[in-house]
Amino acid sequence: MIRKLAVTALIAAFASASIPAVACTGISLKAKDGAAIRGRTLEFGFPMQSNVIVIPAGKEMSGTLPDGGKGLVYTSRYAVVGANALKLPVILDGINDQGLSVGLFYFPNYAKYTDVTPENAKHAIAPHEFGLWVLANFASVDEVKEGVKDIVVVPTSARGLGSPQGIVAGAHFFIQDKSGKSIAVEPVDGTLKVHDAPLGIMTNAPTYDWHMTNLANYINLSVNDIESIKLGAQKISAFGAGGGLLGLPGNFTPPCFVRAAIYSQSAAPNATADDAVLSASISSTSSTFPKARW
Repeated sequence: MIRKLAVTALIAAFASASIPAVACTGISLKAKDGAAIRGRTLEFGFPMQSNVIVIPAGKEMSGTLPDGGKGLVYTSRYAVVGANALKLPVILDGINDQGLSVGLFYFPNYAKYTDVTPENAKHAIAPHEFGLWVLANFASVDEVKEGVKDIVVVPTSARGLGSPQGIVAGAHFFIQDKSGKSIAVEPVDGTLKVHDAPLGIMTNAPTYDWHMTNLANYINLSVNDIESIKLGAQKISAFGAGGGLLGLPGNFTPPCFVRAAIYSQSAAPNATADDAVLSASISSTSSTFPKARW
C-alpha cells in the first residue's frame, strides 16, 4: 500500500519550481475514483538538498530541544516515506501507509514557538520534526487534532539552515488524509492553532484565518465567462475567455492563496488518481495551476 501512495505523493507533492524566491503554494485535487491528491510548488532561495527517505513502523524517534537535549520520545506506529532537507533525518513533506500526508510551508515573522520548561520538555519537538511526528503517529486529521494537544513545538534550530549551526525554521503545516479532509496547523503566540482547511490549499504568511477572510475581497470572481455588457447604448465585448476572473491576483506573494483557491476549485475533473497526480505535478513544475473549466 505504501508503495502506491509513495509514487502518488512523491510525484505530486515534491515537484519544485525554479523561481528563486521563498514561497510555496499547495493544492489538493480529488479524482472521480475517490483519490485525494496533494501537490505543491517549492520556491526556496537555495537548494534544499532533499532526499527521499523511508522510516519503518516500530522505530524509536525523539524530539530535539534547543540545547540539543532529547525531548519527546515515541515509537512510530506507521511506515512513512517522504523528502527531507539539508540532510536532516526528518521528513518535511511526505505520506504514511494510512494515506495521511503532511507538508511544511514557510511562515516567516508569524511563527512563535513554545518556550521550553522542565514541565513540557518531555513533550517537545522541533519545528522541522513536526511532520515526521504526525506521519509516524496518526492515520487521520481528526486524530492529529487531538494529538497536537499533547505536544509543544519549541524553537530548536535546523542544522544547516542559514548557517552550519542553523536557525529556527519559521513554519506552519498542511495535513491531509486519504479522504481529502485537510487542516492547517500553525504555531502562533506559543500555541499550536488548528484550522479546518476545506478548500485544501496552503501558502505562506500571514495566518490561515487571514487568508480565508481575504477571499471575501475577491467574491466577485467567477470561472464563468463574461461575454459582454451594455454601457448605455454601447455594447462592450470581452477580448476573449477568462473575463470572469478579471482582478485575480497573478503574482507570487502568499496572498495569491486566492489564485490557488479559484484554480483548484475549478480544475477540470480527473477520472483517476494517476490523472490527478499528472495534473498536480504538471501544474507544480510550471509554477501554474491545473487546467480550469472556463
